[in-house]
Amino acid sequence: MDSTAQQFVERALRLALETLDHRRPVAHLATMATPGVVAAVRTLVRADLAPGRTLGAAVLFRVDLMMVDAATAEVCASYDRGRQHFAIAARIAHTRATGWRLTVFRVR
Repeated sequence: MDSTAQQFVERALRLALETLDHRRPVAHLATMATPGVVAAVRTLVRADLAPGRTLGAAVLFRVDLMMVDAATAEVCASYDRGRQHFAIAARIAHTRATGWRLTVFRVR
């Protein structure tokens, strides 16, 4: 497993959750995610559709990373809000031009 990928995805997911909680502006996510992911998160934030947001702040709990190849990884993660657990599915990709980027982000 690529330790830089693991470190990146943990930072990116924390940032995404903080954004969904309205603790950070969506623009901060643009440094770590593709425009499509940023647009999707912006929609969730504007419509206040983050799962379980009324239960409290999201706390990243577990992150599992599976390398698909040297430049792509699938991510399965969980986070807590209060006493409830929620899920994240994501994908990250690496290019020379951008480094690691969050290319897919789904929350449930």
